[in-house]
Amino acid sequence: MKKLNVTAKFFVIMIISGIFGGILGGTLSMGEAAITGFFIKLEAFILNYNLIIQSVILGISALIIIILYVTAKIKLSQLKEDDEAFFDGMDRRLNFLLPFISVDMIFSFCFFGVSIISFAEKFSPWALIIFLANIAFTLIMITKVIKLTKVLYPEKKGNPLDFNFDKVWIESCDEAEKYVVYKASYKCYQFMNYAYSSAMVVSLLISIIINIGIYPYLLLGFLWIAQTLAYSVNATKYQHGQLENAR
Repeated sequence: MKKLNVTAKFFVIMIISGIFGGILGGTLSMGEAAITGFFIKLEAFILNYNLIIQSVILGISALIIIILYVTAKIKLSQLKEDDEAFFDGMDRRLNFLLPFISVDMIFSFCFFGVSIISFAEKFSPWALIIFLANIAFTLIMITKVIKLTKVLYPEKKGNPLDFNFDKVWIESCDEAEKYVVYKASYKCYQFMNYAYSSAMVVSLLISIIINIGIYPYLLLGFLWIAQTLAYSVNATKYQHGQLENAR
């Protein structure tokens, strides 16, 4: 009976989602001209002011990163070995700073990709200069933050510029830290399944209004399949082994 209820609930949700999607798609199609005009103007604005936009966003991000890093470094100079509250506070600071730097790096690639769109017409060398400068900045800051982490946890090993950094770093973690990494990785896998499916639905709705071509679907499909296969292959590989022996 419980399995039947779960199955019925699944189909009800699918039917409701289909109805909602149809209504939303129909509503969007009615305002096609206004929505199309909005996206065209937005794209034109981003392309025309791309250098200014990325300079402001990346500049502000770099300033925040530097402030957070300097603050963490000063705080770390007051290290007390027996102060667990201090360790926890510093750990949270560093765990926030690393993803923030990674997001800044992702922004660099996104903005440079936008710059490449207008390459044939009016590509500016400043786009390349900003891109390379920010990539170099983020790599340097990641290295510095990892060094701070090693001061907090001397047992940690690995050079972030080494291609085997993730493997070496995980091996230097204790069992509790490995458990956190594994659990977070699975949560990320679950979230990305929802993200890919949502992106597909959004693409379908947008394609009702604007011809976005086949490439968004191909790219999303490739990434979704690659993630699913990578998870399945590794899960099968480690199914009869221990996680600490994973490579």
